[in-house]
Amino acid sequence: MTDTTTHDGDIDSKALFAEIEKEKVGDYQTCSASQAFDAVFQCYTLGSQAINYYRYGSKKDCSGKWEDFTFCLKTKTKSSEVADAMIRERQADKEAKKMKGRNSEEIWEAR
Repeated sequence: MTDTTTHDGDIDSKALFAEIEKEKVGDYQTCSASQAFDAVFQCYTLGSQAINYYRYGSKKDCSGKWEDFTFCLKTKTKSSEVADAMIRERQADKEAKKMKGRNSEEIWEAR
């Protein structure tokens, strides 16, 4: 009976390692929760807030950084394929939102 259990365990282990190798082969987008948290923490630091207050006269809004951090945590519970799709979609949305706002392309002409 122990031989069968060990053999089944070997099959499970092989399947796990095969999945890990398969994920390595794919070119998946990932996000770093520690880097996202560091960005949130840096946004709330006294120096960052003081600079923003000096330049713009108001407290810095860090809600976007916090949303990035919570989004990154949500992707950690998903499979690599799903997380990759979520991250790519969010990046496309952020880029589209950025291009809708005012930017230097409105002022400068391309040469």
